[in-house]
Amino acid sequence: MQYVTVQQMRKIEEAAVKKGTALSTLMENAGKAAANEAMAMMRHNASVVTFAGYGNNGGDGLVAARYLLKSDYQVKTFLVGSSKSFSPKTQENYDALIKLNHKPEEIATIEEIEKAFVSSFNPALVIDAIFGIGIRGVLDNFYIKLIDKINALAVPTLAVDIPSGLDADSGEPLGAVVRATETVTFGCAKAGFKNPKAKQYIGTLVIVDIGL
Repeated sequence: MQYVTVQQMRKIEEAAVKKGTALSTLMENAGKAAANEAMAMMRHNASVVTFAGYGNNGGDGLVAARYLLKSDYQVKTFLVGSSKSFSPKTQENYDALIKLNHKPEEIATIEEIEKAFVSSFNPALVIDAIFGIGIRGVLDNFYIKLIDKINALAVPTLAVDIPSGLDADSGEPLGAVVRATETVTFGCAKAGFKNPKAKQYIGTLVIVDIGL
C-alpha cells in the first residue's frame, strides 16, 4: 500500500489537473464513490445524514448526497461551522442540490447542534464530510461537541477521504475524531493512517481511484 503526505497528495492532484482532469471531475468522482460505498452499507430507501463542511471535502459530501437522493434514499444534509463562502466547486454542488429541492440545514452554534440531534434522530448511516486532509491545529469546542454527538449515535459512519479531526500526516487526533465504520479515501492512503492509534477511527479502509 502506498502512503502519501498531504503535500504529496496536493502535488498528485495538481499533476492530474495539468494533464487535463478538471477539479470538478475529481469532486464528482469522489462524491459518487462515497455514495456507492454508502449504498453498500445500508438497505435501499434507508435514511442517511451527511455532515458537510464548506471546503472541498464538504463538496464531496454534497455530491454523495445528490447521488443518494437520486437513488431514492432518505437524505438529510447539514452544513456545519460558521457560515462562509464555499470553495467554487463546492458551491456548484450545493447549487445542484438546491435544484433538486434539497436545501441543506446549517449548524453553526452548539445550541443548533443540540436541536439537530433530537431524540428521534436515528439515521441508518452517517456520512462524515466535515474536514479533509488539510485541517491543522486542535479543533474548537463547537467541532468537538459535534463529533462527540456523531460518535454517540452508535450507527455506521462513512468518512469521506479521512475521518474528521484526524491529522492526515501524523494520524494523531486533533481534539476529537469521528469514529468511522469505513473510510473511503481517494488516490492513496494517507501517511497518518500508518499510526496504530488511527485505526480505531478509520475502520475499514477503502481506496478509490477518482482519476488522479
